[in-house]
Amino acid sequence: MRTADHHPPPPPPLPPIYHHPYLQYSPVEKPSNNPLESLFHIFDSWSRKSETIARNSWNNLKLTAKAMTRGGFVSLYQQSFQTDPNEMLKKTFACSLSTSTGAVAGTLFISTVRLAFCSYRPLSLISPSGQQAWSYYKVVIPLGKIGAVNPVTMRENPSEKYIQTITIDGHEFWFMRFVNYEKAIEHILSSVSDFRAHENGGNPRGVVGSSSS
Repeated sequence: MRTADHHPPPPPPLPPIYHHPYLQYSPVEKPSNNPLESLFHIFDSWSRKSETIARNSWNNLKLTAKAMTRGGFVSLYQQSFQTDPNEMLKKTFACSLSTSTGAVAGTLFISTVRLAFCSYRPLSLISPSGQQAWSYYKVVIPLGKIGAVNPVTMRENPSEKYIQTITIDGHEFWFMRFVNYEKAIEHILSSVSDFRAHENGGNPRGVVGSSSS
């Protein structure tokens, strides 16, 4: 387990999302009121005043509520991303992603071929044409592109824990606010290990592991 004295560096701000190799720009209509918005608003308001464990539990409830309205977790994943016919969803986690505009709450999907994150709500950004647009914040990292996965704990606040994911071409993503932090790390590492083993014909060479200090 790594410890850190400072907060992690965030990924690029929202406007360049369509220039980033692992971020997807998917414009949608400006969000309107839906039956879950009032519930999400209550969750968010309560979260800002709660302890970390309680806030993470509310995020998990948000994920469950959204999945129920979309026909389950597999259906939610398939509606959020273009998937491969042979791809299987292995696990989902409610969490947040550290960004330059603050933590973005959403869902981390772990499949047999990728890690994928999608925010709960569309966010406002500037489109390539210079106009205001709305898009879900989506991150897609193929398992074969992951170079390291590190559990990181803030030294001054041990309850503040991150999962640092580094791609082989140097991009970093910091996931946080998991209900079950250890379980999330375990599933990410095992998924990358299984993928590498399959790619290497059963020999898990180059398996990603957590660093220690």
